[in-house]
Amino acid sequence: MSGIIVVDQPTDEQVAIWQVSVGDGLESTMAGAWVLPADDERIDGLVRGRLLVTTESASGRFGSGAGPAALATAVRQEIADLDRAFAGHLASLPSARRSLVRPRWPSVPDTATAEAAGDPLASRALTLARWVSDLLTAWDEVESQRLTRPFLLSSGGEAAREHPPGWPAAPGTTQEEAA
Repeated sequence: MSGIIVVDQPTDEQVAIWQVSVGDGLESTMAGAWVLPADDERIDGLVRGRLLVTTESASGRFGSGAGPAALATAVRQEIADLDRAFAGHLASLPSARRSLVRPRWPSVPDTATAEAAGDPLASRALTLARWVSDLLTAWDEVESQRLTRPFLLSSGGEAAREHPPGWPAAPGTTQEEAA
């Protein structure tokens, strides 16, 4: 996968694209934004091979995409699972060694917070992109906590995971699958 793109089609004539992540790592960077004519040939190059998060107005053209609400749920579920694993490990220790500090799990935003973009046509895409970025930042924090505790490595392996288990789960989340 080579990044995450939020796609909106605010009008029949315009497409707004916001690049949330450009790489395969955990980092979430708001990397670029475009408002293009709906028939602009550059759109295919911007979305091809990327994980798409689409607004309802863009889903007819680009597919349903991956859902940020599902991402929030997946991050929360993984936090709950890891916290249970932590509690289980703590309970397995002799009482004299039960002084481990519980991981400081990040806050996971429930919803998007409205954002105003320089171009009003891009505001809905920016709002969704910022939420996805915030969720990926929370996921990065979860993985950082997991990877620093050897007893949690069995929950997901020794390498950082790009996304929480089960996300994206929607079919048609990349441009190739949506076509």
